[in-house]
Amino acid sequence: MGPWALRAALLCLGGALVFSELHSPHRDSPTPAQEEASKPGPEARAPEEEEPFTKGCGIAPLRGALEGSRIIGGTRAAAGAWPWLVSLQVQDGDFLVHICGGALVRERWVLTAAHCTKEASDPLKWRAVMGTNDLSRRRSHIKNIQVVAIITRPDFILETFVNDIALFRLRKAVRYNDFIQPICLPFGVFQKLDQNTECFISGWGRTKEEGNGTNILQEAKVHFISREVCNSERSYGGVIPSTSFCAGHENGTFDTCRGDSGGPLMCYLPEYRRYFVMGITSYGHGCGRRHFPGVYSGPAFFQPWLTEHFSRGSTMRVFHADVGLGQILVALGPVILLGVT
Repeated sequence: MGPWALRAALLCLGGALVFSELHSPHRDSPTPAQEEASKPGPEARAPEEEEPFTKGCGIAPLRGALEGSRIIGGTRAAAGAWPWLVSLQVQDGDFLVHICGGALVRERWVLTAAHCTKEASDPLKWRAVMGTNDLSRRRSHIKNIQVVAIITRPDFILETFVNDIALFRLRKAVRYNDFIQPICLPFGVFQKLDQNTECFISGWGRTKEEGNGTNILQEAKVHFISREVCNSERSYGGVIPSTSFCAGHENGTFDTCRGDSGGPLMCYLPEYRRYFVMGITSYGHGCGRRHFPGVYSGPAFFQPWLTEHFSRGSTMRVFHADVGLGQILVALGPVILLGVT
């Protein structure tokens, strides 16, 4: 496994990601996935649609639109600062353990990274906790909802993090309030992302590479980094997937780390006065290292796949999920289970 994947084990809490049934890339001869990764990046081609967002998304009632500074080098996030941020947790005995972040994009859908699902394949073991900035405290506005389906891209490749995107379907619809709101998907606006766009990262992950996670939500301001810079020889050396991109700081001042996987890269577009989930925290080489910023999977490049599942989920009691390598589909009434064999 190449150096670009070293932070895979750091991005999720709860265990190593080891899958012997998947083929490891060879350093001497690139795999098809690695060849695909060297193609032009997302800034060169961005999907469009007439309506870039659904009504009511991307607005944080308790936060000023451009306030805020997480994470590596970040500060504590105020309650309600990021009302779409979700802590995806797995049941471990009598306890729930934070594994990854996620973003609420519809009342029953959470967007996250596909590699997070390798920690536990049974959706019924997962819980989506939202409406809080402190995982150690219970408040009336905090919601803890069971997951009933995990849907990953069937062409996701763990070694190269190509197509690192997944959807979690919740058992029941979320009722929005000041602390729980959906973030806008970037359909039709992704091409507006550049170095001047104000973007933020937030999560409960490690605050330094060899440090511990935190119960208090952290946040930091970052910026988009061009493919020319991030895929250069002194950085990731041409291995960034074509549907991913980089964000952070070239000197590593602010970055995501272990436990932040799946969380959103949240970018504010003043012309819409809304936040958009431009990226999903995917991987990186270490945490906060110079020339190795975080790599984010771009939801805009999966628009047909995402909208198809949103449509299926809203019209069908039992819907069929795409099944990836090593997964089996079991439908029990309204519940879909995806397991790794």
